[in-house]
Amino acid sequence: MDRREFLKRTLLVAGGAALSGFIPVGAEGEQSRVAVVRNSALAMADDATANQLLRAMTFTAIADAVGTSDVAAAMRKLFRPDDVVGLKLNCIAPEISPTPAVVYAVVEALGYAGVKPSQVIIFDKEDRDLAAAGYVCAGEGDGPRVYGTVGETRGPGYEERFTQEGDTAFCLSKIVTRECTALINIPVIKQHSFAGLTCALKNHFGCIHNPEDFHYKDCCNPAVADVNRTPAIRSRQRLCVCDAFNIQYEGGPSYNAAYVEFYGAVMASTDPVALDTQALILVDWFRQQKGLPPLRDTERPAKHIATAAAYGLGCGDPARIRLVARNS
Repeated sequence: MDRREFLKRTLLVAGGAALSGFIPVGAEGEQSRVAVVRNSALAMADDATANQLLRAMTFTAIADAVGTSDVAAAMRKLFRPDDVVGLKLNCIAPEISPTPAVVYAVVEALGYAGVKPSQVIIFDKEDRDLAAAGYVCAGEGDGPRVYGTVGETRGPGYEERFTQEGDTAFCLSKIVTRECTALINIPVIKQHSFAGLTCALKNHFGCIHNPEDFHYKDCCNPAVADVNRTPAIRSRQRLCVCDAFNIQYEGGPSYNAAYVEFYGAVMASTDPVALDTQALILVDWFRQQKGLPPLRDTERPAKHIATAAAYGLGCGDPARIRLVARNS
């Protein structure tokens, strides 16, 4: 079987089986929405075509996640023209980081709400991670600013005072606390050797100065959920847009090509717990195809998702999540 046929079959087989709770567009009564937009043409598209497809998929996913007719209405519902919007990326493994086409589609979408590119900050923990993932760091200018909490571009650093949530203490990035009025979480989906899974919730470990302090503490639980419930993050985060072009179902968070599968999707939700719940189902589906146990039966069972749901940060029950799935 050649690569083209393999990718085609992967798309067809994984389309419905990997995600639970499929409800056709137009159904009512759900608590949370997770949008999934996939396109089989991405598998073999050249860069220019792929970028165009990802832009359209991102727009559709955002509209479906918010429940509006188009992306313009969705963004106007979530953002104000005077917002300064931080886009939190996950670039620690550059080979499986948010695709610039998805990120800049989000920047373009914000324009429908009157948010100028100069009011957008694309950020992660360090300049070097962003640069390795293909982003050009810039601390000023008419376009989006791109820089890390740490680095020479701007390097605002972390708050001097600790934030305490439960038994979890950390210093937050000044990008979050002082420079942004709103956040968009732009994660990828990977198995994580400490937390079990990294998607939207775990992505905010890149907003604190000491994530390594929690890596060996009960699968980063409740630390991940504690970081997400801190008011500086919870009150600002309005949207999650997940780059699910590739899924890493084992061996994360570092990139390991042996465990990466093409999925060709953009996912979006205003509920980070619901998004992570569906991401976990997706990872477990890929693991099943490879003869691996579900994450709940491993030493790293992604406990933080249930904890975040118990905190009231979102919906962790697949039966109460509306999955709006499209093949574009």
